[in-house]
Amino acid sequence: MEISSIINTGGWRAAFIQIGLVVLGGFSIVILLSFGGQVIVAPGLLPAQWLVARSTEGLVSRLFSILGGLLLLEVVPLAAVVLVSDSIAATLGGVLVAMAGAFAFYRTSQERQ
Repeated sequence: MEISSIINTGGWRAAFIQIGLVVLGGFSIVILLSFGGQVIVAPGLLPAQWLVARSTEGLVSRLFSILGGLLLLEVVPLAAVVLVSDSIAATLGGVLVAMAGAFAFYRTSQERQ
């Protein structure tokens, strides 16, 4: 599988894009491991991950699709528990909604071939 045609090109533009992708990917991983920071950052990070996954191809696209899906799997159950006082039902409902959301995020961010 090819990494991405953007990364395989040369020049300053490609170098700038590569650095941006590495920074965004590293930030995405740090946010996944943070305690509570993902709830604050997710509304801005999820669209950025989706746009990167949609505008690239190959391994980079899949990586950002998976990172976005994992972030959804982490944030949606937390939000469900905060919004609904019944924690068991909210957790189960949040997990089901998060799984559907993560699947939809992955499928819509991948370009049709």
